[in-house]
Amino acid sequence: MENEVLRDMIKRCLRNEKKHQKKLYKAFYGFACSIALRYASDREEASIIINKGFYLAFTCLSDYKETTTFKEWLRYFMVQASIKYYLEQKQRPVLVPESKTVGMDSNPYNLESGFSYSKGIKMLHQLPNLCRLVFNLFVIEGYEHEKIADLLDISACTSQAVLTRAREELNSLMHVE
Repeated sequence: MENEVLRDMIKRCLRNEKKHQKKLYKAFYGFACSIALRYASDREEASIIINKGFYLAFTCLSDYKETTTFKEWLRYFMVQASIKYYLEQKQRPVLVPESKTVGMDSNPYNLESGFSYSKGIKMLHQLPNLCRLVFNLFVIEGYEHEKIADLLDISACTSQAVLTRAREELNSLMHVE
């Protein structure tokens, strides 16, 4: 989308022009969907996350500065909506004792060549919710375990343990298919 068109659309959204809010939503729906699908367990949850994310973005639209791309700015709200949805819907995770996390691998997950996006999403949907959330935050978004721990109200050791479990499950899924 051209910068001038986007600027005008945002200006009109800030004036609560529903037609332009709908246009902005439609213009970035696919992008938002690609993020939400990584965090959600199915399309229904993804739809809820997308709507929550857009709601958050629209309520903060006056704070948008062109020092970052609109997509990166919107990504933040989609990730926050995913985290918020998880925390609202799921029971608190079980804490893993620190002794269980000694020697865990902290290197980013490497995907095999020829790995498709749709296969990745399908595999992510098979992970338990907390595994999927931690994997996305660490591997895709680049958050450190301490930040993940703060966001999810767990320990950094639990975040590491959950990431290791997610990696193990993804590895086993990759070898099954």
